[in-house]
Amino acid sequence: MLRWLTRRPLWGGIAVLIATTGIVMAAAHAWDRPSNEEEIVAWVDETPVHKGEFERALRANKSRVVDEYYVTYGAEQTAAFWTTAYGGVTPSESVRKLALETVVKLKVEQMIAQEQGILSDIGYSGFLRELESENRRRQEAAAEGRVVYGPVRYEETAYLEYVMSNAIRDVKSRLLEQEWKPDERELRQFYELNKSELYASRGSVKVNQLSAAFLDSNQEADETLKRQARERMDEATALAAAGTGFAEIADRLGVEIRLEERTVNEGNVRMNLRSPVAQIAQHLAPGETSGVIEENGRFYLLQRLDERREGSEFADFAEIKDQVLKDYADYRYAEYVRDRISAAEIRIDEAKYKTSWK
Repeated sequence: MLRWLTRRPLWGGIAVLIATTGIVMAAAHAWDRPSNEEEIVAWVDETPVHKGEFERALRANKSRVVDEYYVTYGAEQTAAFWTTAYGGVTPSESVRKLALETVVKLKVEQMIAQEQGILSDIGYSGFLRELESENRRRQEAAAEGRVVYGPVRYEETAYLEYVMSNAIRDVKSRLLEQEWKPDERELRQFYELNKSELYASRGSVKVNQLSAAFLDSNQEADETLKRQARERMDEATALAAAGTGFAEIADRLGVEIRLEERTVNEGNVRMNLRSPVAQIAQHLAPGETSGVIEENGRFYLLQRLDERREGSEFADFAEIKDQVLKDYADYRYAEYVRDRISAAEIRIDEAKYKTSWK
């Protein structure tokens, strides 16, 4: 007979039932019992968590635990690392706990996707069959010279991320068309409640910039022009260091030097990462002058002007309405998943759970 040792709230509000070691699940239970029950570590409501899924979650959380124990306790990865208690808890206990949180969230999200008709089979064996089939299809396409988007062969973790990202996107879209569809008032209310966090301006930096080009008529870098441009910019740097204003420097050095005012929007993170000028501009103090910077066939010299404080302005609701709707869907989905996790009943086979990571 199956006997549960405890039923208690665990992290994140999850109710957990831990099975005694060596006890076999009784045949009379209502949930669908898989044929390879010896490979099942836990159940989320009536959905089994396969050993392979749990081990994948363990691997995914390993580095996090190693880093946390090193930062908190200075623990090195010795032979006894995983079984040594730090602060009363061993790393193996921590990684199992995180892995359980990971697979519970995954199973809840898979169950939601199945309920919405997005995923048909959410079992581990079914997932592996789909992975094998997808890899075979991709390899055959590559062998025949057809275009293959993405990898020719998916690894298990990458394929899971691919499947779940698509499934979650489709779930949000479907629920947004039905139960979650907001009217204008609800969407604007969401915007007002979250605008300080989500829709405040990231701030901007304004600079004066002097620049000199070294591209020829074919827009190719010319070494002679580059040397001459660098000499002019070195002159500009010396004049700026002596207190000469940028406008006067441009007048003195002539048409080869261009003077412009430039605004760097700190919210354009990806664009700024590709621009040495933008990166340096963000780190200058007001009034500070940079060194010579090379970017896209020109040399630049910057002087920081004023700065708009982060959060002092907000994006207009009408201009970002589509983004607000997306954020609203993300919020509703995250809230729904949290509620489903809190309401879920988690049954753990303690023997398999505790021996999964030593």
